[in-house]
Amino acid sequence: MRVQGVRLAAIAAASALALAVPASANHSWGGYHWASTTAGSLTLDVLTSNTAYWDSAIAGSVSDWNSPVVGGAPDVLTLRRTASSADRKRCSPIAGKALVCNYAYGKRGWLGIASIWLSNGHISQATTKLNDSYYQPGSRYDTPAWRNMVACQEVGHDFGLDHQDETFTNTNLGTCMDYTNDPTGTAGTNGTKNNERPNFHDYEELGIIYNHADSFNSAVLGAAATNFGVREVGKAVAPGLSSAPAGDSPGDWGRAIRSDAAGRPNVFVKDLGAGQKVITHVFWALETKRSEIQ
Repeated sequence: MRVQGVRLAAIAAASALALAVPASANHSWGGYHWASTTAGSLTLDVLTSNTAYWDSAIAGSVSDWNSPVVGGAPDVLTLRRTASSADRKRCSPIAGKALVCNYAYGKRGWLGIASIWLSNGHISQATTKLNDSYYQPGSRYDTPAWRNMVACQEVGHDFGLDHQDETFTNTNLGTCMDYTNDPTGTAGTNGTKNNERPNFHDYEELGIIYNHADSFNSAVLGAAATNFGVREVGKAVAPGLSSAPAGDSPGDWGRAIRSDAAGRPNVFVKDLGAGQKVITHVFWALETKRSEIQ
């Protein structure tokens, strides 16, 4: 297998950037977050353009992030899930929204990717792509558990969460924000905890990320496109915001800025100019080797 894209430059000190297992919530993704005028609260439209194969996993992940499944956990997100007719192959971002798509994106080495667009330091739009090419009948990933974990993890990135652990052989932490060889916790390889849903530390971290009020909302609720950008209540919001999709290969994602515990580049940044960047988080398939990512 050869992953498509341009050859990546060597990544210095990649091993030093691998995440350690946290004792408490400390897994914000670079401090990235949606702007919200209400401290401790984010209201966001999550649009879903998917086939029936992913219905349960996507709906379940949005529901879990919307309402904590752990008693006493902070309830930060108010998510409004809506079916979308967006082109699943392109999965182009929509200003002020998160969009989740599935499609057979090809044997490019990844199970799922999450991309966030930063406009002047805040998330302005986000997409999640789930790669059907690895979930074909009979494959190791053609299980509800793998679909649940990958959907939950990639959607979690859209809110600014990072992983709690990036070593696939470590004992499961009981969260979808943890890499594993066995999301069910029943195979005898990663302990007994199930990694299909968020855990308390994920909700705790969301509470930390969104514990302040901004002067504006970057989640543009009920916005409409005009010739002058995206407008809400007569006010221009992020004019000129890029609507180009994140792409499917390393050559589309920009430069690699971090690697997972296996030495594979898993976070990329692309500078779009005018204060805009797109950051992409990649969930590589277990069998993808670092030497194949080019």
